[in-house]
Amino acid sequence: RTLWSIISSSVLTLFACVYSAIHPNIPSPKHSSQLHGLWRQIRMVIMALIAPELIVTWAMRQWFSADQVTRQFKELGYPSVHFTWTQTHSFFVLMGGFMLYVKGKPHRTPSRTLQPDHILILIRQRCIDIPILTADQIHDRSKGNTISKGLVILQVAWFVMQLITRAIYRLETTQLEVGTLAFAVLNFLTYAAWWDKPLNVQCPHPVYW
Repeated sequence: RTLWSIISSSVLTLFACVYSAIHPNIPSPKHSSQLHGLWRQIRMVIMALIAPELIVTWAMRQWFSADQVTRQFKELGYPSVHFTWTQTHSFFVLMGGFMLYVKGKPHRTPSRTLQPDHILILIRQRCIDIPILTADQIHDRSKGNTISKGLVILQVAWFVMQLITRAIYRLETTQLEVGTLAFAVLNFLTYAAWWDKPLNVQCPHPVYW
């Protein structure tokens, strides 16, 4: 093996793990410019490189929160015959996916988007109808799909198989490769937790009073 092959495979795997695993929330309308979005993405990548365990913790907390939201909507009577509330919907509302409009204008809430408790209260009070947005429509807003996620998983699996093969034949492994493997394991957990979360959605869905 050459030095270039070791560095290129490690860096490519590291980039695939870190960049594609991060699923940011929907940006605030106040900070919706492309420059701000790029800077936010760069900051999150740097954070993932410095402290990947924080990203894993964030992803796991969102998964547990989304699961709790899904249970709450099931207790409310969804899924029903006409509509099914899925884990994807729960992730979407947690990431700021629904914005309340009153008389055609955005309602001035502190976060400017509806949280799960807000939606449940407004539905119970019959102030709004439940947002009829299918999981396919939410995924259509996402910048990631099963194919892109599958390609990243294949790249990481190929890298891991290389290291396993070298370990079986008792060949040397560089510290860069070992470090990349550690990142791959942590980002696999992140990927699993955020599998149903839409990627890089830029605009919330309007909900009318």
